[in-house]
Amino acid sequence: MCDSCCICKICEDDPTSHSFKSVGVYNNITYYYTCPSEATKYYDTEGILNHYDSLLSINKNKWAWIFDCKGFSTKHLLEIKVGIELAKLITNKYSNSLEQIVVINKNIYINTIIALIYPFLNDTIKNKIKVL
Repeated sequence: MCDSCCICKICEDDPTSHSFKSVGVYNNITYYYTCPSEATKYYDTEGILNHYDSLLSINKNKWAWIFDCKGFSTKHLLEIKVGIELAKLITNKYSNSLEQIVVINKNIYINTIIALIYPFLNDTIKNKIKVL
């Protein structure tokens, strides 16, 4: 699931816990991929925040985030705190280095999440979201 076994203690114990990993660098932009439905601890707000923060804090490049909605369902939607807290983290700490958020495999649940977290995003971040 993740490539941060040295960074995320939870994923060191169980690599399927969280879903956020670097998938490569292109034109000095580091691309990260997440698919919440593949994470066994999709509800672990504190662990997920630490995972993202730890991985992004060591990145020296601009970054882009590919958010895969494949399998995203009601149980993920109900963990809205994860989405809100991630929105706050990215807005407050990583918005200047973020190039783009690309949402793929869109479904009805992700539309709801986006609507719920939108108030926690600054205009810079809002303008960087592309839903495919």
